[in-house]
Amino acid sequence: MTEIKPSSTPIGRSAAFERGAVVLLGVLSLLAGAAAIVVGSGALGVFRARRPVADPLLAQWLADHAQLAGVIGLVAGVMLFVIGLWWVVRALRPEQRPDVRLEHADAGDLNVTAGALANAVRTDAEQVSGVTRARVRMAGTDRSPSLRLTLSLKEGTNVRHVWEELDEKVLARARQALGRETLPTAIRLRLDRGPKQRVR
Repeated sequence: MTEIKPSSTPIGRSAAFERGAVVLLGVLSLLAGAAAIVVGSGALGVFRARRPVADPLLAQWLADHAQLAGVIGLVAGVMLFVIGLWWVVRALRPEQRPDVRLEHADAGDLNVTAGALANAVRTDAEQVSGVTRARVRMAGTDRSPSLRLTLSLKEGTNVRHVWEELDEKVLARARQALGRETLPTAIRLRLDRGPKQRVR
């Protein structure tokens, strides 16, 4: 049986960028707040604590160059809007369903679509004993594809037998078809409800 290793690849799109940006903003905000507390408490001197937040020299410069300051503020606002819009689009963008290149030759490439692969794996998965329905999605990239399987099981199905048959037949066949030793796969199991019985 294939060794089971935890993998976040097929489970969901990586949120490393979003997490990193949020952590960075949080750290900067925390440092700014800590600096304000230190200065305001008078730890760096009473004079600094009593000074206004906006430096008088900066306020005077802004008053003397109001038009330039307005342009700078407008450009900064537009840049922040564009960055925010890009971030929203990136977060809401659907995940890729990669086609896989099976063969590369001078005459042409042999590509298999994500839909065809998903349908083939779904058909094999629904032949596993105890599985009533299967949903399959391709994820990842064309260079490192992965699978997501959602299996509905009959009531009383032996999950261990389902896993063994799934690994030995379905996933092994998928790896062989793609010519890969490993194929990261996230499997979600659901138990079908038994038929309702009337109480007489």
